[in-house]
Amino acid sequence: MLPIARALRSAGHAVGVCGQAANIDGAIGFDAYFPCGSSAPSPTSESTGVLASPDLDHEFSVIGTYFAGTLAARRFDHVRQSIDSWAPDLLVCDEMDFGAMVAAEQAGIPRVVVGVIASGALTRIEHIRNPVAKLRAVHGLRDDPGCTELTRDLVVSPFPQSFRHPDFPLPATAVSIRPESGRDTGRHAAVDWLATGTEPGRVYLTLGTIFNTESGDLFLRVLEGLRRLPVRVLATVGVNIDPASISVVADNVRIERFVPQSAVLPHCDLVVNHAGSGSVIGALARGVPVIALPLGADQELNAERLTALEAGITLDPITLTSDEIHGSALSTLASDSLRVGAQRVREEINEMRSPAAIVAELECLMGRGR
Repeated sequence: MLPIARALRSAGHAVGVCGQAANIDGAIGFDAYFPCGSSAPSPTSESTGVLASPDLDHEFSVIGTYFAGTLAARRFDHVRQSIDSWAPDLLVCDEMDFGAMVAAEQAGIPRVVVGVIASGALTRIEHIRNPVAKLRAVHGLRDDPGCTELTRDLVVSPFPQSFRHPDFPLPATAVSIRPESGRDTGRHAAVDWLATGTEPGRVYLTLGTIFNTESGDLFLRVLEGLRRLPVRVLATVGVNIDPASISVVADNVRIERFVPQSAVLPHCDLVVNHAGSGSVIGALARGVPVIALPLGADQELNAERLTALEAGITLDPITLTSDEIHGSALSTLASDSLRVGAQRVREEINEMRSPAAIVAELECLMGRGR
């Protein structure tokens, strides 16, 4: 949601945020901050945990019981308190923040719901209908069996239309904007290393910032396969994992805790990742093919769309061997069709509207709220 916040601030509007302190990026200089909840402590074991098979049925259930259930109830209270305290003209939230949507509706504040699931196929009406209905009833709102009130005002999708699952089209109230990464202008030694050397190819490996600690020996298997290629490999394992715990030593492999993806991708010929929404779309925005290793959440759905668009391939992280990733990476690097597929998505993204281009629509909503 930060690109929208930046666009609103650049247009002269004040922007406040309600969230956990650890998750707030202060780079844009919020005008108000409303802390909510307690930040979860960071893992101290620096372990990659145990790798389990993805389970979409479980993920669908979590959306209903947690995001639309217990979390939504807590978020309603926090967001409603923020609204009462600051009296905003507009509320911007992500598509999983059902409590914020209901709080804004009760307060009579227009809502902008920002997509965070690239495929658009994770939230299913049959899983959220009952918990959302209970939350609405508790707070005196009329019945809404189709959950149409959640998307009544404006939906913003920061993803290319082609990537969205055809069975889950955007609502009529939706606009699409170009995905924009964080503004990173600094120099990074790891990126300088990746950009140099005599190897003909460059590969970036990441398993994100959540499922990295549930990946078992996946980093090890992937890096053992990649290190035998004529490429330089930069891997980021996350702030809670010690790079030294990944026992792959090779002159063409460098392992870091964190490097901004926006700084790495311009130098890449191939990305190997977990198919998280931001990771996949970030790579495709640069026209870089992806080898997807989905671990959970929406990742299987994103991997399905990636493959359908012929912009990458999907491998099973449970059965994957170092020889398999070696061969698959070699063939993906040599594939003209996958490179063309990724570049086709990049061209689609480049033609999308910028976040600044929808400020007038946001201001129109604000005026309606007043």
